[in-house]
Amino acid sequence: MVMAGLVYLLAFFYLRPDINRVPQECENIARHLAAGEGFSLSWFSTTVQPSANQEPVYPLLMALFFRWVPSPYVCLLALQVVVWLWAIWVLSGLAQRLVGAPRPLVILVVALWPPLVVYVLSFHPLWLRAAALIFVLHLALRYRDQPSLWCSLALGCGLGAAALVRAPLLILPALVVPWAVLGGAPGKSTPLAGQISAGLSGYRQRLRQRLSHLVFIGIAAGAVLSPWVVRNWVVLGAWVPGTTTAGYTALLGNHPGASGAMEVEALRPSQQFPAEFWHLSEVERDVVFRQQVAAFWREHPAEAAGLYIKKLLYLWTWWPGVGNNYRASWTWAYMALWSVSLPLILIGWRLARRNPGAEAPGLFLGLWCFYALLYALFAVNLRFRFELEALLLPYALIAAKDLGARLKGRFRPGS
Repeated sequence: MVMAGLVYLLAFFYLRPDINRVPQECENIARHLAAGEGFSLSWFSTTVQPSANQEPVYPLLMALFFRWVPSPYVCLLALQVVVWLWAIWVLSGLAQRLVGAPRPLVILVVALWPPLVVYVLSFHPLWLRAAALIFVLHLALRYRDQPSLWCSLALGCGLGAAALVRAPLLILPALVVPWAVLGGAPGKSTPLAGQISAGLSGYRQRLRQRLSHLVFIGIAAGAVLSPWVVRNWVVLGAWVPGTTTAGYTALLGNHPGASGAMEVEALRPSQQFPAEFWHLSEVERDVVFRQQVAAFWREHPAEAAGLYIKKLLYLWTWWPGVGNNYRASWTWAYMALWSVSLPLILIGWRLARRNPGAEAPGLFLGLWCFYALLYALFAVNLRFRFELEALLLPYALIAAKDLGARLKGRFRPGS
């Protein structure tokens, strides 16, 4: 952790994000919040409009620093580093227990993983999205270990807070809650038919015992999420549990001739609309975008399906024009690093499955696969992968450790 802290300090002086800031919607909203103008945005129009363009947690955090903290940029970055290192510590414990990854290596590699270092030292919520997912998994494991009322309330609050950090995490309860509430499966030594029978019986029993906990998880998540939903209903006049950007992001990746990559498509669909269109409210624009995406799938099903498969492959690899928003040297270095890491991740998953001490060897990879299927519905972006890579790296470390042990045994004198 000390080494990681020094690396972040050196990276700060190299990047100087407090001086070389890239304007983002979050900062725009935070400025309006700090000025007492509410959760508003003046990014896509000439006037300040009430907004749900971004999830609320990070802009609210930025606004607090802008309003009350001297040297807000430097202090906010310091907080980001501290919280992220805490999340890495939590992840290392999860990875050791759930997939059998070596804890010290997880801490070292995740803390020094280049894309995450860059985003922790920038004014973008990606680092917070990755941390929120890690903390929710920690709360789910705590409930799994101690299925109590208080743990169920903590898990529900965590799920609600995560959805306020990253809108796609609204569907995280469908993945995490069954895993936490229903518990483990029968041992692998049991015959398959016995595993199925014992598993179903155990699930039914645990569901009956913990039904009240499910209710409390839902109530707690709803209580945390409800202020944002109510605010959007009152201010925007619409049901918006997440953000108003899903339609536009989907349109970027779903129109005739689309490449599927957000960097390439960033401006193309906007050229279809007259200037007056951008004076509509966010909700009205989002409705139009969603209608165009539905029309594309209805009128061009073969092209839409082929594009979806292509984007799914992109999320695992890369695509033409990838990384246009970053320095070319950074992009090439990352592509080389990912090319080595991907096969190690898949090998590490296989090794984790064979490890009897790994309690949930497929959980991290399963979460990534699920969200890859979801994100392929939109225009793909490297950030979609960055925010989940911390969960994939433990598998690569399992494979690297196994490879190192094999090489050491092979070249040991006398072997």
